[in-house]
Amino acid sequence: MSKSYDITTRAVVVARTQAGEGSARIFLYTEHAGLVGAFAKSVREERSKLRVFLQVGSYGTYTLVRGERDWRVVGATDVRNAHFELHDRLPLQRSVARVIALVRQLVHGEDQNPELFQALFALFEALPELPLEGAQTAERLAVLRVLAALGYVPAGLSIPHVATVSYSPDVLADVVPFERELVKTINAALLASNLV
Repeated sequence: MSKSYDITTRAVVVARTQAGEGSARIFLYTEHAGLVGAFAKSVREERSKLRVFLQVGSYGTYTLVRGERDWRVVGATDVRNAHFELHDRLPLQRSVARVIALVRQLVHGEDQNPELFQALFALFEALPELPLEGAQTAERLAVLRVLAALGYVPAGLSIPHVATVSYSPDVLADVVPFERELVKTINAALLASNLV
């Protein structure tokens, strides 16, 4: 009989599907285990304490238990939800949705990638404070960082801040003059990944 073990890790909820009556399968991109599909029992029921923490776009610290066959979500702390935080700032909300969709398309299975995690988590932390005019640049920079973390972007780019994690207004201002190259690099990387 195999033993179960648990991890507590920062994570972003990137997808969610129904799993039986009242339960769900939650896909989290985690700091310590990469992409994890975890079962959340009764999470679709009103009485569930975890329900509000397991919506797509939620990010925070999650406790997962690995059983004989599967992961289960058993706890969550310091969780925020980008979709709800940005309810009155539609361009930023759409940016979050597109970045999440990209991660869902490109990442499959458990494989730790610290650079990808930092690019994603730092974006979620920064967006509530960003001015609306920074939304597009922040999204493009996040996409480029995700693609770079997955090995689709060549080294030696002249675009600044690709290897850092900040999305501060100063960082975004440094990137703006390179937007044409940034878009060209993203398109080439997406082509290499077979997404376009």
